[in-house]
Formats: sequence, C-alpha cells, structure tokens
Amino acid sequence: MRTEIIHGDLPSRHFEPRIYGVGAWTSHLHFACDLVAVMKPEVLVELGVDRGESYFAFCQAAAENETGTRCFGIDTWRGDQHAGDYDETTFAQVSAHNRANYESFSTLLRFSFDEALAQFEPASIDVLHIDGLHTEAAVRHDVQSWLSKLRPGGILLLHDVEVRSKGFGVWKIWAELEEESRSWIFEDGPGLGVWQKPPVRPLSGFLEQLLASPNEQNEGLAKYYSGRAAVMQERIAQHWRDGSIRNTPFAQQTIIQVFHSSDGSHSEENSVYARMGHEGWKDIRIELPPPAGAAPLRIDFVSALTTIEIASIRLKKKGIDLFSATTESDFDSIAIRGDAEQLPDPELLRLRITGIDPQVYLPSIDLRASDESLVLEMRLRVIS
Repeated sequence: MRTEIIHGDLPSRHFEPRIYGVGAWTSHLHFACDLVAVMKPEVLVELGVDRGESYFAFCQAAAENETGTRCFGIDTWRGDQHAGDYDETTFAQVSAHNRANYESFSTLLRFSFDEALAQFEPASIDVLHIDGLHTEAAVRHDVQSWLSKLRPGGILLLHDVEVRSKGFGVWKIWAELEEESRSWIFEDGPGLGVWQKPPVRPLSGFLEQLLASPNEQNEGLAKYYSGRAAVMQERIAQHWRDGSIRNTPFAQQTIIQVFHSSDGSHSEENSVYARMGHEGWKDIRIELPPPAGAAPLRIDFVSALTTIEIASIRLKKKGIDLFSATTESDFDSIAIRGDAEQLPDPELLRLRITGIDPQVYLPSIDLRASDESLVLEMRLRVIS
C-alpha cells in the first residue's frame, strides 16, 4: 500500500512546532496540527497545560491554517503528584509565549478544572483534551464533569492511556470509553487516545479514515505519525550533541528527579519530580512518599548543559536532619556520576551538566520503615 496517498496532503507535512521536547507530548505534535487544521474546531479546550507543549501545537496550527478556532488552556500551574511541584516560572513563560503569539484567540484560565466548568455551555466544545492528574479517580472525575461540555460528534483526547505504573489510571477510563464509541490509540510515547462522542457523525478528511474500523488507512496514518515522532526525537538528540539544546524551550527550566530506594536499585516507578526556573537562588522542598528509603537517595538534574550551584542539601524526617551538607567537607561525601562534572569551589557543590543523565548520590542511610515522609531540601541556583 502506498501510504503517501493517505497523508500526502496533510498540513503536518510542513509543520515545524515552536515548542517541543518540554513534556511527554512530542510524539503527537504533528497529529495535533492535522486535527486542528482539518477539523477546524470552533472551540478547543485543554485541561492541563503545564509548559504548553500540546496546547501551543493546537494554537500554532490554528494560527497557521487560519481555522478561526478559539482556544482555552486551563491549569492551576502549581503542579501535582505526577508532574511534580514547580514555581511561578512555568506560568510566566507560558503566559509570555501566549501573549506574543496567540493572544487574539487563545485564553489561559488559571483555575482548577472544576472552577472552569462554569465558563462553558453544554455541548459548546468541539475538541477537548484532558491531561491533568492521572490517577483513576481524578481522570474519571474530569471525564464525567466535562463530557457534557463536548458536543455530540466532537473529539475527546486522553493522554497517557498506555501508562500502567506510578498510580496512573487513565487506561482504565479509556477502556470504558472504547466500549461506548469509535476510537483510536496512538501508541507512541505514553499513548494518546482519540475518541468521538456519540452519536457518531462523519468527520473531515483523515479523521474519518483514522476512526474507521481497523484498516490499511488508519494503520498507514499511525506509521506516518510514528515517523514524524522519530524525526522529532532525532532533532532533540541532535540538540544535545551539538549543544544547541541551550537555545530551545527545554533550557528555560531544570527538572529535579529524586529516586528513592531501600535496596540500592533505582527506577522510574520509585521517583518524584520537581521543576525550577533559572532566576537566582531557589529553595526547593521535595516530599518523598512513605515508606521511601534512602539507601541511597539519587538526585538527577535534567538540565540543558548548565552549571548548578548547590549551597545546601538536607534530608529530614520528622523535622530532624538525617543528612546535611553545607560545607566543602560535607559535599565530599556526595558521589557525582553520569553526565556531571564537579567543579572546584571552596563553599558550594558546583556541577557542570554535560549530558542528559547527570546523577548525584547522597550517602546511604539505613531507615526503619514508618509512615513518616522523608523531605529533601536544597538551596541552589542554575546558571545557563
């Protein structure tokens, strides 16, 4: 089958996303472009904007294809248990990008999802993207609360439908929706579910092909978007290789990932996140879920070839220091591995980030299991 017949005229063939690599939506940006460009929704709503990777792909497609879409991005911009906590940098950067590029048709609503419900009439939304807290209870509540706002025949997008770890429950709600109407899953990354609210109505162009019963056309579309996703991932890898990652939106913030362990092994399942901007010194507090262990605690700084200066690190339980490092001799007990190089400094722990996987290991601490949470506190700044 010649798949170019399917996607030869798709707008995404010429789409160059402005925001990418700052979240888990990079694999689906070209689909976002085609969805908006071909469907031309009057109203598009996203629940869970964060750094705007998906939302600004929708907005960019609306602007470049002159669809007349009104876009609404809803978020508290304070983080959650899956995204981690973050400071005001995220909202400031998202707001600035929106003002500079899409303010004429895009509105950011800094509300909880429930608070924003009253802003929309029943059956007034053409495309609804739900990407908030990913627990089963939270997703079920969001779907039940907002589905009446989606018009019959409209499109619901659910992100992370393939993730079955870290307390994610999107897949359970998705399985129920699949029984109610026609749908499709893009399996790239954490998975994106595309679902049409019944009663089913014909859709424009490639969307009708995508949601038809399994056939060569929707399989061909899936392969096309996987190919576009691979190109995006290679572009990001090249940014790391040539150092141009410093000039991308990814470089505007630093992610701190803390791995906890009771047996020396470290996994994504047993980790928590925080995120910080690069405006001066920051005091970071990260609470680990009980009964998290520290044998040892590992801290990864996902940061774009920056220098990180740490003035203090403290690990506490019940307000008591289990480990404290504030001097050069204290910092000597910390192991630096992976893509990080320790720089000489008489007062600070200074790290040059040289790649995508820098690792900092605190001394191993043998803890008795309890219901009390470990708290990691750091004072640090990032120099771009």
